[in-house]
Amino acid sequence: MIPEVMTKDPGDVLDYDVDFTRWLPAGDVVTSAVASIADCTAQIQRTDVSENSVKVWISGGADGEDGTVHVLATTDQGRTKDVPFRLRIRSA
Repeated sequence: MIPEVMTKDPGDVLDYDVDFTRWLPAGDVVTSAVASIADCTAQIQRTDVSENSVKVWISGGADGEDGTVHVLATTDQGRTKDVPFRLRIRSA
């Protein structure tokens, strides 16, 4: 599976939503999540969790960088799911 590609300007602080609805069975909810970035100088500012999604706030990065963001969610019933997406840093 090819990860989704998101783009941001180096000066932006933007939020990116990762939806776990299709993966979650009935009665289970996301209770925690950890986000990380590889191959890029952008930084995770915070990670917000709701019952079926995770919002990752990202800042920084250098023009021309391409990184991978991994969002690892854990559920109330003990499931874990890692969802990656590509992050492109491009000056507007």
